[in-house]
Amino acid sequence: MSLEAPSKNTRVNQDVEHAIEIIRWLLKPLGLWPSNRQTPIEKMTSIFLMSVCTFLLGFLIIPGSLFAFVKIKNPAVRVRLTGPLSFCVMGILKYYFLFIERRNIATSIRHMIADWQKAVAVRDHRIMLTYAQFGRYGSTICAGFMYSGGLFYALILPYVSVGGKNEKNITIRPLAYPSHYLLFDPQESPAYEIVFTTHCFCAFVMHSITSATCSLAVVFVMHACGQLEILIMWLKDLVDEGAGKRFPKVIDQHVRTLDFIIRTEKILREICLVEICGCTLNICFIGYYLMMEWGEADAIGITTYTILLISFVFNIFLFCYVGELLTEECKKVGETTYMLEWYRLSEKKTVELTLIISTAQHPITITAGRMIALSLNSFCTVIRTSVAYLNLLRALID
Repeated sequence: MSLEAPSKNTRVNQDVEHAIEIIRWLLKPLGLWPSNRQTPIEKMTSIFLMSVCTFLLGFLIIPGSLFAFVKIKNPAVRVRLTGPLSFCVMGILKYYFLFIERRNIATSIRHMIADWQKAVAVRDHRIMLTYAQFGRYGSTICAGFMYSGGLFYALILPYVSVGGKNEKNITIRPLAYPSHYLLFDPQESPAYEIVFTTHCFCAFVMHSITSATCSLAVVFVMHACGQLEILIMWLKDLVDEGAGKRFPKVIDQHVRTLDFIIRTEKILREICLVEICGCTLNICFIGYYLMMEWGEADAIGITTYTILLISFVFNIFLFCYVGELLTEECKKVGETTYMLEWYRLSEKKTVELTLIISTAQHPITITAGRMIALSLNSFCTVIRTSVAYLNLLRALID
């Protein structure tokens, strides 16, 4: 089945496009949009885009590490450089995990297309559309925060910042990501203009990766929640409509949805681990930078770091919220099955329903590296840990 949503009617095409459009917009510029019918030109374009993204990430992380840990000796300055470098490391890791999971992403998208084609009932279609809309809103808000924060940090903040003086009393023109280049001096023209422009593209790639991973998580998990909600509606109608006709369809729906959830968890587990660890550190660093800018009364700096702080907090909240929502939907399937009027069903069907209850007692959750289940409690833990690290950082630096 193609990823371009082949369908018997225009409405399904439109619905599928509505559900996966944001994902495609974010993955295509990164060269990661999966397709099983790529032309040679499309394959070459994908390879070229991946090569460019890899170069841009390397262009930032290698010179930035040399500058922060070799050239700079001041611990306070190193702290200011560690935050952007850690975000770049997060981007590299997430880009790698997205690359190795391309086949599973393609399979999940085909699964979504098939589910949309099967939703012929008005009620089922309405449920899927509601959850798809939520996924689209979440993806859009996350991307909006990420790109606006990246725009302020990489383009506006260096432009309005006042450069310092070096040992020769020469003004240092600011860069978003201070770096040490062995082959040329980034302060001289036209090297400065080239490096500045390249850093803007680097920021675009890093924030695109973050937005893409968040969008994948939200869209896939919301689709799974929509399928579980349809299953719950079918279970409620099971007794009235006759278990003999509806029961095989209920079991098939349950198995297909569990398969989709398991694959989604496999796609996201390493990405979520990077997100949990990275956001814990980055919220700490950005909070520290924000306090420094507040002390200097720098309006642009305060605005930039406030947007970045909101974007990171919202990003990790979205991951944890959809994880919590999926767990609750899985539990609701078991509760709905348990509350059915069992006495109106045959003994054989009653025994078969216990399998659904047994499965729902151990819900499949989205985890961070199979170590941390994503939930609202996990979000609170991340925030508490970030604040604790921030207090420790202030004590060490001050």
